[in-house]
Amino acid sequence: MASDSETDGNPSQDPNERFSNEHPPDWRANAERDRDRVLYSAQFARLAEITQVISPEHGYVFHNRLTHSLKVAQIARRIAQHIAAENKTERSISAELPDVVEAAALAHDLGHPPFGHATEVELNDLVRDAGLKDGFEGNAQSFRIITRLAASDALTLKNAGKDDEHEDSVPGLNWTRQCLDSVLKYPWGFGENDQYPKKWGFYESEREIFDWVSRNQPKLRRSLGAEIIDWADDITYAIHDLLDFFRSGKIPIDRLKTDKMEYFRFFNGILNRRPEWEKEEAEYAAALSNLIADFPFYPERRFRDSNENHMRLQLFATGLIRPFVQAITYIPGPKASDPIARIDPLARRQVDLLKQFTWHYIILNQDLALPQAGQRKAVRTVFRKLLLAARRRDVHFFPALTQDFLNTNEVWDSITGVKSLNEVRLVADYIAGMTEKELMRVYRAMEGTV
Repeated sequence: MASDSETDGNPSQDPNERFSNEHPPDWRANAERDRDRVLYSAQFARLAEITQVISPEHGYVFHNRLTHSLKVAQIARRIAQHIAAENKTERSISAELPDVVEAAALAHDLGHPPFGHATEVELNDLVRDAGLKDGFEGNAQSFRIITRLAASDALTLKNAGKDDEHEDSVPGLNWTRQCLDSVLKYPWGFGENDQYPKKWGFYESEREIFDWVSRNQPKLRRSLGAEIIDWADDITYAIHDLLDFFRSGKIPIDRLKTDKMEYFRFFNGILNRRPEWEKEEAEYAAALSNLIADFPFYPERRFRDSNENHMRLQLFATGLIRPFVQAITYIPGPKASDPIARIDPLARRQVDLLKQFTWHYIILNQDLALPQAGQRKAVRTVFRKLLLAARRRDVHFFPALTQDFLNTNEVWDSITGVKSLNEVRLVADYIAGMTEKELMRVYRAMEGTV
């Protein structure tokens, strides 16, 4: 173990400890090694073929989950550097914090299934109906990939000093405690937090590793790294997705400058979706008016896709990102029930409002709802047929790795961590690990339409 430095909120544990001791040692810093492992994982490469909000097949090159993750990691690193600079004398902040959050941010969407949230909900329903109560959740799947499913160069020494001493591979990426802690946006299992009944950060199959990560930490509280990544994720989604859809003509933010009817339709739609904001309606209205006023285009001076126009959008984005990076404050030594970081209220409102543009004009649009119905049907069909095949041990339906799990119960149990209903989790793993094109290819093959 490379360091005995303290980690935020948990000074009694070595943040650089790994669940499995590694052999041989490495010259890189621990968090650097964790970052490199996720970058070289097959699951990270898959994100290039996973939709962020809508597919580029709609006629414009939008962010996908890979480019989104890269930008979340970049912003998270800058936030960590800012916090470290603001708290130079605070021993509870690790010198590796920028590397830690960059690694965890790169991995935060590894468990995102094909086609996004709609199929995540569908998979959750299917897995629970098949008997696994903790269902499917993208964040829990990310934790499972990092700790069990991904392949890496991690080796451990078995039977040291004995005649049969040998090196053996370690499941997953074998991350350090501090990187695993930072990827846990929801540090609780299914049904363990009444405030977030639809969100959880790990499955029962990974409880032993979660307990090891969170030992002696306040229950249900995120680490500083997790708070940083969550804020960076919000910033990235709010700004970069908005600008994607503005460039493609799908979000008319410039029109809201002069079209009062459209402005009130948009703002009233926000309040209908988020009624809890009504108690601060004036503050949200003022923040929205300022965001629209600062936007660099007008109905009479439209975006023309020129280099100069793209530069103006970049300046607008930078003008928002810079203060947002500085809007999160570390709170040293908080009470167990309090968060470890605080977001400036104005920045929080601005980011929340920017995210509403994508919700109002894209996610709730019929053009997105129609294909989602077909995508959910594809997931449902593929899951049910693969589950039936798994229970019959029709291994030819599966790739070689899954076939190995189906054929070897001992390996199967060690990988899934579950001694019953193994087929259900394995099928969910397989589908969640597909690209969108792969899922539709398998679906068409099963339906006989190839």
